[in-house]
Amino acid sequence: FQKKTHFSFQSFEDLSKLMVKAKEMVELSKSIANKIKDKQGDITEDETIRFKSYLLSMGIANPVTRETYGSGTQYHMQLAKQLAGMLQAPLEERGGIMSLTEVYCLVNRAQGMELLLPEDLVNACKMLEALKLPLRLRVFDSGVMVIELQSHKEEEMVASALETVSEKGSQTSEEFAKLVGMSVLLAKERLLLAEKMGHLC
Repeated sequence: FQKKTHFSFQSFEDLSKLMVKAKEMVELSKSIANKIKDKQGDITEDETIRFKSYLLSMGIANPVTRETYGSGTQYHMQLAKQLAGMLQAPLEERGGIMSLTEVYCLVNRAQGMELLLPEDLVNACKMLEALKLPLRLRVFDSGVMVIELQSHKEEEMVASALETVSEKGSQTSEEFAKLVGMSVLLAKERLLLAEKMGHLC
């Protein structure tokens, strides 16, 4: 019992430290934002280094929130712009395409306390093309929704799938996913697309 009690106190202590650190980050962020906004005072090198380390460890510096922009079109437009900025690199690393589920998890990890509602993410993603951003929302025939780079070519995606199947032989979605390093969901859609175009059966 004593051991459990000690563990509980330790957990509360750790939580308290984390809350203090989060509060420090918010205050530092506000201080720097105000200095930039008012063009008053210099931002010290120490402040800059501390700020960058906080951002790296805790996600987005200034997440778009309903509190700031309301819950309508303006909020979704700003959110779409934020998504375009933060998803470019992860998409490039993943071959130019990610399922909306992956995007939702990635964004909410970075948002920290400001968690997104699924419908807000979908509404923001629907605006990507209209705002001429480098990403777009795509819905496959199966209903699966993905975010892909505007530069992402369907023909290249199918050609890549064909090459893999030609080299390795007939594949299940799971086997194909493991080979190309993507989720089973996206692997299945890629194979279905190749089949639909008459390249696989």
